[in-house]
Amino acid sequence: MSEKVFDLLITNGSIVSPEGVCQGYLAVKDGKIAEEGINPEGIKADRIIDAKGKYILPGGIDDHVHFRDPGDDLTYKEDTTTGSMAAAAGGITTIFDMPNVHPSCLNVKNFLLKKSIYEEKCLVNYGLYAFLVEDPELVEPLMDAGAAGFKWDMGTPDNVLPDNHRMPTNAEAAESFQKIAARDYCITVHAEDMDLVKYYTEKMKKSGRDAKDFLTHEQARPDIVELSAIARTLILSELSGCRVNITHLSSKKGLEMIKTAKEKGAKVTCEIGPSWYTFSTEDYEKYGGGIRVVPAIRYPEDRDALWEGLVNGDVDMVGTDHAQHSYEEKFEKSWWDTLPGTIGVQTSLPLILDRANKGEISLERVVEVMSEKPAKVWGLYPRKGCLQVGADADITIVDMDLEWTVTHEEMYSKTKYTPFNGFKLKGKPVMTIVMGQVAMEDGKIVGKPGVAKMVNPKQDW
Repeated sequence: MSEKVFDLLITNGSIVSPEGVCQGYLAVKDGKIAEEGINPEGIKADRIIDAKGKYILPGGIDDHVHFRDPGDDLTYKEDTTTGSMAAAAGGITTIFDMPNVHPSCLNVKNFLLKKSIYEEKCLVNYGLYAFLVEDPELVEPLMDAGAAGFKWDMGTPDNVLPDNHRMPTNAEAAESFQKIAARDYCITVHAEDMDLVKYYTEKMKKSGRDAKDFLTHEQARPDIVELSAIARTLILSELSGCRVNITHLSSKKGLEMIKTAKEKGAKVTCEIGPSWYTFSTEDYEKYGGGIRVVPAIRYPEDRDALWEGLVNGDVDMVGTDHAQHSYEEKFEKSWWDTLPGTIGVQTSLPLILDRANKGEISLERVVEVMSEKPAKVWGLYPRKGCLQVGADADITIVDMDLEWTVTHEEMYSKTKYTPFNGFKLKGKPVMTIVMGQVAMEDGKIVGKPGVAKMVNPKQDW
């Protein structure tokens, strides 16, 4: 038997795919999975990893993070280095970063600036969204430059963006949708009707509610706000044939609307984050501003419907909306002035692994919602989201027997606060491999920038 020499060999693990779990090995060469099988006899490698008793998953993909670069006025909260360290620690090998930074990612010049920062600082693969703005002529140059997709942020106050830009009207959006559909890219949509938000917010302010009563936050952004924006998105998608993804879906009724649209052939997917399927309005009294996110965390029936949708396939994937703010910005302001967002990229995979251990979701489904489906939605599959020969060697090894407690101190983000502090979990990533190089091992970050690649549907990375 001829000798085979690889860069990395992972043996004795249980390899998980949406189709099932099997025992075997993976051999890695030049950043790609070069061989898979059952018996690695005769194979040699520069490093051999014995994964006995552990599970081997495709690297996680989080299609919704805010790492705050570029922007000196924002990076005190997070930056590309600390955000990507948190991702690697949580078993996430690819992230998609949102465009609302300074300068905003809405033209080629700003996109290339952001790309240069990620090339220098990021430890995991990265897709970079561009803003959907009023000028359809900006769309094609941004795709040419390498944008991974577009963000239509209906939640932008007064539709005002930096550099004299604004969110598009329906007519302007329709033209951009057509250009994006022509290349089979996808638009991710923050689905909130801000006219309704302003109406309900003023109503709540005038009602005399306690400024620290964070239940008011939900009542100022009720589910009708989400439904209105989803309906508008679906109409433009149908008109143009463009694929759309409803990000951080928050309501039972919104899920029902999307499910009905899918049954009629609509080109729509949706994602939810752990905050929305874990917490409900019953938790506002305990956590206050710590769980003020947008769209708002809603009632127990919404939380339960979102989780059930994730299990049964009505919800397509998990995206965290990892968004950090200082302690003062989260805990020393009124319900209206508290900045929305919380960290999540380091805990999203462990939280769902714990649910798998409890029998609430299968490991196969975990791989589907954390890896395979986001790779398909964003045009990365089969280079990402699977462990077949020829795929990029983005691999997460998890110990399903490891029992541990989430703590603020363990978070790699600059902003340490996590609402999951104190959660007792079973199951945790113990190794994260990015493009064939180990980025995290036993909770310690060992990777270096320069290994990870920028990703987009062009797949020219």
